[in-house]
Amino acid sequence: MATYAFFTSKEEQRRSDGLNFAVAVGATASAARVVAETLLGEPNALVGWTAVDLTSSPAAFVGGLPVGAKAQTTWPTLGRGGDPMRGT
Repeated sequence: MATYAFFTSKEEQRRSDGLNFAVAVGATASAARVVAETLLGEPNALVGWTAVDLTSSPAAFVGGLPVGAKAQTTWPTLGRGGDPMRGT
């Protein structure tokens, strides 16, 4: 499966909680988008965001503090406001 990054550069699509970058795995960009939206607990939260395939040779990037779902141990589980992520 491929790994995709999602982001928006449109001010009106930026999230108030600061979670404006997501990385997820899926067979397609659409499937990976659903995975990322599940982490946020908000279906369709990333509609209109740009999807970039990171699988073969991703361009370098810099992001803020990564935040993951509650049921994992790799990334922090609290969002910018200190609340736990809703996804599983």
